[in-house]
Amino acid sequence: MIEISNESIWLNQSFDSWEQALNKIGEILREAGYITKEYIASMIDRQKLASVYIGNFVALPHALAKDEHIIKENIFLFQVPDGVDFGAEEEEREVATILFVVVLKEKHQLENLQELAFLCSDVDQVMALSDAQTVDEIQIILKKAADF
Repeated sequence: MIEISNESIWLNQSFDSWEQALNKIGEILREAGYITKEYIASMIDRQKLASVYIGNFVALPHALAKDEHIIKENIFLFQVPDGVDFGAEEEEREVATILFVVVLKEKHQLENLQELAFLCSDVDQVMALSDAQTVDEIQIILKKAADF
């Protein structure tokens, strides 16, 4: 079951591009002591290699396997009501309103990415996360999803 602490949930964020999103989020996580500066560059490289957009208005930003750039592991949820485009091409729009930022060492990444992908396969759950007004609402939605 995916658990995200209240402090790891950021509501009502706004970004002009995926680059800005990854840079701003990366700085937040670096300042909080989760990652090194190099991890931010690795998240950007990962997006350039293959989009982290998974569909249903969700992106799963994470770095290439760079365990040495992770200080503390965690999963973060960034709600972006106006969306941010993670499309790899100019004409390809892949707008995400929910960003699950995965800061996990390689041995923990796959299982957690699969759980998040399963959670986000239900577009109604994603829309509920996008529309939530409080962290408590987010937690209720995540708990209900885990009960299935």
